[in-house]
Amino acid sequence: MIKIGDYVFDKNKQEIVQILDINELWGYITYKVFNPATGEVYKVNEKEITKEMPESKHDENYLRYVAILSRIKNEKNEGILAPLSSNIIPLPHQLYVLNRALSNNNIRYILADEVGLGKTIEAGLIIKELKTRGLIKRILIVCPTGLITQWTIEMQEKFNEKFHVILPEDYDTIRKLTGKDDVYSQFDQVISPMDSIKPLEKRSGWTEEMIKEYNDERIYSIINSGWDLVVIDEAHRVAGSSSEVARYKLGKLLASSCPYLLLLTATPHNGKTEPFYRLIKLVDEKAFPNVNAVVKEQVAPYIIRTEKREAIDYNGNKLFKNRITKTIELYWDERHSLQRKLYKMVSHYVARNYNKALRNRNKNMWLIFLLIMMQRLVTSSTQAIRESMERRLKVLENQDFQFQTMLENIMTEMDLEENLEQAITTISLDIQEEINQINEIIAIAKQAEYQYLDIKVEPLLEILDNLFLEDQNLKVIIFTEFVATQEYLVRILNQFGYSTSILNGSMSIDERNAALKEFKENTNILISTDAGGEGINLQFSNVVINYDLPWNPMKIEQRIGRVDRIGQERDVLVYNFVLADTVEKRVRDVLERKLYVILQEIGIDKYSDILDSETAELNFTEAYLKSIYNPNDIETNLQPIEEDLKKQIKQALNIKELIKDEKDLTSVIGKTHTFNFELALKHMISYYEKYKGNIELSIDQYDINNPIIVEHLHRDIVQDLYNNILDVSIENFTYEKGYFMLWQVEVTSNDRDKK
Repeated sequence: MIKIGDYVFDKNKQEIVQILDINELWGYITYKVFNPATGEVYKVNEKEITKEMPESKHDENYLRYVAILSRIKNEKNEGILAPLSSNIIPLPHQLYVLNRALSNNNIRYILADEVGLGKTIEAGLIIKELKTRGLIKRILIVCPTGLITQWTIEMQEKFNEKFHVILPEDYDTIRKLTGKDDVYSQFDQVISPMDSIKPLEKRSGWTEEMIKEYNDERIYSIINSGWDLVVIDEAHRVAGSSSEVARYKLGKLLASSCPYLLLLTATPHNGKTEPFYRLIKLVDEKAFPNVNAVVKEQVAPYIIRTEKREAIDYNGNKLFKNRITKTIELYWDERHSLQRKLYKMVSHYVARNYNKALRNRNKNMWLIFLLIMMQRLVTSSTQAIRESMERRLKVLENQDFQFQTMLENIMTEMDLEENLEQAITTISLDIQEEINQINEIIAIAKQAEYQYLDIKVEPLLEILDNLFLEDQNLKVIIFTEFVATQEYLVRILNQFGYSTSILNGSMSIDERNAALKEFKENTNILISTDAGGEGINLQFSNVVINYDLPWNPMKIEQRIGRVDRIGQERDVLVYNFVLADTVEKRVRDVLERKLYVILQEIGIDKYSDILDSETAELNFTEAYLKSIYNPNDIETNLQPIEEDLKKQIKQALNIKELIKDEKDLTSVIGKTHTFNFELALKHMISYYEKYKGNIELSIDQYDINNPIIVEHLHRDIVQDLYNNILDVSIENFTYEKGYFMLWQVEVTSNDRDKK
C-alpha cells in the first residue's frame, strides 16, 4: 500500500520520487510526486510507479560525475567560468574589475582606469565571461577610428574572439553580398567607428529628408540589431558638450538598446558636472534623475577605477617604471638668423590679425583657430609654416573662402592636423593686407630653408646618435603636431641613415597597421602626429621625443602614455624640445612656475597626477595668444589661467574623490582563475555516459546553453532512503577509514546562495 511520504520508483523517468498526494476517482488512482533530484512536481498513474527499488548502479564514474557536477555548479554560482588562455593572465587590478563586474547581475558600468592600465583587456575578460555563462551572444564595440585595430587584434589574439569590422565604406558592399538591408544583423560580433555611425545633423547639399533617410537606414539599423552587450570606448566623447550633439544621441540610443553596457574612459569627469551626468545617466537613467543625484554614494556602484599609483604586478610590486624627462633648450645663432626672423614675422602676422578678430570674436572663431595653427607651425618647422602659408595665399588670391561658424567651446576638442585645411579656407578680414603679409613670410621661409637646417635638427641627431650607440635595437618615437614637419623629419633622418615609419591622422586602418608592423619589426624610428598616435600601444619602445610641444602641457601626457603602459620593461625617457628665444618659452616658464606654486599649496607632486588632457585647453590657448599679441605683459595674461587652474585643480581633487574606487589589490594576488569550464563540462558528460554504460557521447557542443547541459546543471544529486551509500575503493591508495560526502546547504531559493 503506497502512502503519502513514501519513496517510489518512476519507471518512465527512471528516477526515485516521493509521494506528495493521492487522488482516486472512479477507481482510477493518480499520484502527485516530487523528484528530489530535479525539484520537479508532476502527476503519474499507478502503472508508472513501483515500490521495488532498482539495484544501485553507482560506480567510480558516478562518483566522478557527481564531484565534477558539484564543482561546475559551484563555479557557475560564484567563480569565473571563462578559461584564461596562455595569451592573457590578468593583473590584479584587471582581475578586480572582472570580479566586481560579475558581482552584480545588472552589468552596466563605467570602466574608468587611468591611461595605460588595459581597459580593453578588462572589457575582453568581461565579454568572455558573459559569453561562457550564456548571457550574451551579440556584441557591438564602438570606438574612435584610431582604436579599431587595437580592439580587433586584442580580441583575436588574447581572447580568441573574432570581431567583424564594419566601416562606412563597407556598408553597401555587405548589403549587396548578403542581399539584406539589416547589415549589422549579419554578424554577432561587430566593431564600428564612433563617428561613422553617429546620427547626421546636416550635410552640404542634403535635404532634411535625405538626412532622415540616411539616419533611419544606418543608425537605427544598428540600434535595432538586438545587441546583448554594447561597449563604447573613449566614452567621454559621447557625453558631449550638450545633450543635443550627435555623439550624445548615439550614446543614448546605444545605451537604451541593450541589457549590458560597458563605457570605457580614462577621463569620465572633466570637471564639468553636466557632461558627467549625461555619461553616467547612460548607465542607469533611473538612478540619476537629475544632477543632484551625482554624489559619491550614488556614483560608486557604477564606476570601476584604478589609478596608476595603485596598480601592482603579480608579486605586489609597483607596476609602472620610472620616467626621466629632459628639456632640450634650443638657441638661435647666426646659422639660424632667418629662422629667427621668420618666427618674428609670423608672430607679428598672428598678433595683428588676432587683434582684428577680437572685435567680433564669435564670428571669427575659425580665423582665430587658423592663427593658433600658424603660430604653432612656425615653431614646428620651416617647411610646415611655408607650405601652410602657400596654401593660405592661394585661397586668398582666388578668394576661395568657406563661410563657416564655430562655437568657442568646440575649439577645445578640435585637432590641429585634422582641421588645418578647413581653417586655411576661412574668410579674411583684409584680403590684400593678408596677401602682402604672407608673401613676405613665404619669401623669408624659402631663404631660411636654404640658409641652414632647422634649429632642432642637430640636437635631434645628436640625441639619436647617442641613444643608438648604446643600443642599436632601440625603438624611438618622435611626436610632431603637423604632417609637413613629419615629412621634413623623414627626409632628414633618412639622409643620415636612420630608417623611419610614419603615422598620421589621414592614414587608413590598413596603412596604420602596416606602419606599426614596420616600426616594430624593421625600422628604428616612428614619427607620429598626435592624431596618428591616438590609441596605439608601443610598450616595446621606451623613448619619446617631443619635437614640438603642445600649448596644453597635459597633452604631452597622452604622447608619453603610448609607451608608459603595462608591459613596459624599462624606464621611460622623454625629451622635450623648446625654442628658448620665443614668447611660447616665456609663457611656459611663467606657467610652470605658477603651477608649481599651486601644486605645492595643495600638496600634489605634478599636475599630470590631477589634470588630464581634456582640461583647460581654451585657457592655455587664450593665454598664449594674448602673450603673442602683448609679449610684455605675460604675468597679467596668465593671471586668469592661474586663478582658473587653482579652481580646476581643487575641483579635480573633488572629482577624484567622487569617482574613487576603494579597494585592496593585494587581496587579489594569487587568485588567478584556472578552472576550465568547457573542459569540465566535457568530463561531466563523459563520466555520466560511462556510468550509464553508453559508448557514444550524447553531445559535441559543450556550452552552457546546450539543453542537455542545462538539464544536468539543474539536477540535484540527492541520497534517498532506499539506496545504499556509494562505496568506492581505490587500489594501492593509502587512506584512513572514513566517509566522503558532498553536502549542499541552502538558505534561499537563489542559486547564488547555494554552497
